[in-house]
Amino acid sequence: MSAQRILIYGAGGVGAFFGALLVRAGADVHFVARGAQLEAMRRGGLTIRSSIVGDVHVPGVQAHERASDAPKADLVLVCVKTYQTAAILDDLAPSVMDSTIIMTLQNGVESDEVVAGRFGWERVVPAAVYVGATIDEPGVVVHEAPARISFGGRPGFDPARLHGVRDVLATTGQRIQISEDIQLERWRKLMWNASFNTVSAMTLRSPSELLALAETRALLRRLMQEVVDVARALGIGLVDGDVDDHISWTERAPGMRTSTMVDRSRGRTMEADALIGVIVRKGRERGVPTPASETMYALMKASETSL
Repeated sequence: MSAQRILIYGAGGVGAFFGALLVRAGADVHFVARGAQLEAMRRGGLTIRSSIVGDVHVPGVQAHERASDAPKADLVLVCVKTYQTAAILDDLAPSVMDSTIIMTLQNGVESDEVVAGRFGWERVVPAAVYVGATIDEPGVVVHEAPARISFGGRPGFDPARLHGVRDVLATTGQRIQISEDIQLERWRKLMWNASFNTVSAMTLRSPSELLALAETRALLRRLMQEVVDVARALGIGLVDGDVDDHISWTERAPGMRTSTMVDRSRGRTMEADALIGVIVRKGRERGVPTPASETMYALMKASETSL
């Protein structure tokens, strides 16, 4: 991809982090944001506070309340919460050209299907993003873990186009890689999210704190094993060793908070359906028992429901 215009729809932790680094690299980036975040970006730009990439400040960012207020885009990064995806498609449509590539930098394993249902698989690239970035205050991102994006096309997308996308995103200085099996990569990430995100949200304890307690460490293992079991029933090649790998990786990131823990602590809607509800649903479809996932899903839904 040559010089191009990038639209980042959603300026939360993921969108603001990668977007700020793209702006710093000289890319023509437009953000869609809301509320206090939009006001802060218009007033003072974006700031990243990170012991990993250093502190970064980009003033004068191009921020809009609607995508329809921004120019057409060559590359769209969808960074909204999964439950918001369907609601943004009408606003996003005027920004999408025949040649536009839309990458879903979101949790879960289903949001790309929602986007492709509107714009076609020839435009949509699902990704698995690892970043450990949260909005500390409007306009300020706190970054706590090494960042990486893995992405790949599904049937219908021209794989030759992936290399240009990688080159553009690599200007952030972060680890960007093309995955030969993006569904496996996304399910491997879902293992972590379905366990650490959900339990940390319900307990308001960090991943390292959860691993330090034998009872919650065992619960995390059970949740991850259920994801492995469901994935295998779907023909996705997760293995039991992935559980140990996730625990080892998490033990090396002791200061990390999960985005879902932050969401709950600040009274925001959590991504229960994308993070754990999907395991319950697909487990039932395939006859795979998921008792721990069912319990966590019920607790997350109850914590958000006014009775």
